[in-house]
Amino acid sequence: MSVRPSVGTPVRIKLGAQDSSFYKTRVADVDDKFLYIDVPVNPMSGRELEVRIDQGLLVEYAASGSEVYRYTAQMLGIAYIPTPAVRLSGPEGAKDLERVQRREFFRISIDTSVRLVREGDGLSYEAQSHDISGGGLAVKSGKAIDYQPGDIVKATLTLPYTGDTLNATCRIVRVETDGTSQERLVSMVFHDMKERERQQVVRYTFMRQRSLKR
Repeated sequence: MSVRPSVGTPVRIKLGAQDSSFYKTRVADVDDKFLYIDVPVNPMSGRELEVRIDQGLLVEYAASGSEVYRYTAQMLGIAYIPTPAVRLSGPEGAKDLERVQRREFFRISIDTSVRLVREGDGLSYEAQSHDISGGGLAVKSGKAIDYQPGDIVKATLTLPYTGDTLNATCRIVRVETDGTSQERLVSMVFHDMKERERQQVVRYTFMRQRSLKR
């Protein structure tokens, strides 16, 4: 089976493997060597990804209805086909091309309160959840949050509809400020998570996916 995505396939772009924030785009064109995508946009801020030649990007996409792939691509510049598109190195031949579990790929919007407590000094905040997946969690707040990438925090929240309480240890990977609303978005990955707790999250995301498709 070909690992090459088709034109129009949704693509998710990350700046690093442990980064839970991402940019959305789609495949504009593809050939034997290159992948061409629309300029990626951050769904939280609406900002476009800055094009930097030779920068490495983590690319995630579905090659078919059930096969999801990830690889590191090099940003090679702008092409015109005829509208502007970002030219990337293609997946075929990529040394780190891998098939990923869908539970790691899908991120579902979630609306519930989250209590964050930083390990070490106990600095705590009340925030609102933004989205969640089997790999991590993002929260938002109208107030400043004095956390830094690399901080370990305990996140406590109740999963809507199921009533399950999640007490997850997370590592901060990014703290951003929305240029329009000035909301703070804190992106985290789950850290040393027990499989039982991860399955709670996975079941929730699957349930929400099914309900949204109805």
